[in-house]
Amino acid sequence: MDTLRDAIALGLVGAGLVSGAAVASLVRAPQEGLRWLLDFVLAAGLLRLSTATTWTALTTVAALVAVRQIAGLGIRRGRAARAPDAATRRPAA
Repeated sequence: MDTLRDAIALGLVGAGLVSGAAVASLVRAPQEGLRWLLDFVLAAGLLRLSTATTWTALTTVAALVAVRQIAGLGIRRGRAARAPDAATRRPAA
């Protein structure tokens, strides 16, 4: 059972790499690709945690969640900083 779970978790990470790269290239925003990758890595970590009973596994997943949240916060702040200010936009003619 552990072998199957590990294979599925590895498949999730691989799918995250592929989909993250695809999103980054299609949207032309590496930050969005990173968000996709981190979501898949988090899913793999949670899957592995489902049968793990060690504190090491729990702290690993907690670290993954923290990285995902911090990266998401940075991406949102970066996107907000790049957004044009409504007050400086010219009205359409």
